[in-house]
Amino acid sequence: MIKRLRTNRVFALCYRAAAFVLCLVGLLDTTGVLRGDFKGEMLLFYTTESNLLVLVMFGLLIARTVVSIRREGTRGPASYHERLSAVVSLAIAVTMLVFWLLLAPTFGDTAFLLTYINLQIHLITPLLMLFDYLLFAVPGRLKRQDPWLFTLIPLAYFIQATILGFSGYVYTVLPGGPQHFPYFFLDYYTLGGWVFAYGIAILAVFVGLAYGLLFVDRRRARRLRP
Repeated sequence: MIKRLRTNRVFALCYRAAAFVLCLVGLLDTTGVLRGDFKGEMLLFYTTESNLLVLVMFGLLIARTVVSIRREGTRGPASYHERLSAVVSLAIAVTMLVFWLLLAPTFGDTAFLLTYINLQIHLITPLLMLFDYLLFAVPGRLKRQDPWLFTLIPLAYFIQATILGFSGYVYTVLPGGPQHFPYFFLDYYTLGGWVFAYGIAILAVFVGLAYGLLFVDRRRARRLRP
């Protein structure tokens, strides 16, 4: 059954279209658009940026799937841009893991954790992207050096947050009140050098996940060889 779904482009299109809509709703709600109170500041959080990456990725996958259906029919591989899909999958996986392991325990309002919008951007969207990659991506396309290349996205965000924090920018939507850094583990003023310890730990987890994905990719490729 899994094999039939993997090569059913109509199913892939429907899945990706539904995922796109869910991701879009999550982003529109997070940024306040659905409430008529747009908060551009939300675009400076890793969660929002990684969800936006997923939205763009699903848009690209939808377009490629439609082209494949028109040119090659409804049956066949629905795998496109496998390396890019892996990058985005890991980027959003970091959002999920960091939130639930590091940030969720610090929330005083536990009811918020179970709201639809929180589950959408921190759990549902990450799982949708990961499932798309694992189900549709043709294995064997990842390269040995890819796990280190995948770190460019979290590193770029680390640089962005550091520059904004030291430039005096103030985040006004944080639960603890206005602060210069979007996440407690990036707050140099509070943690000092411990920021680098958190950064290295998160990077190590990310690289571990990347190599784990590479291992799974290689293993799946070997199993599919005739």
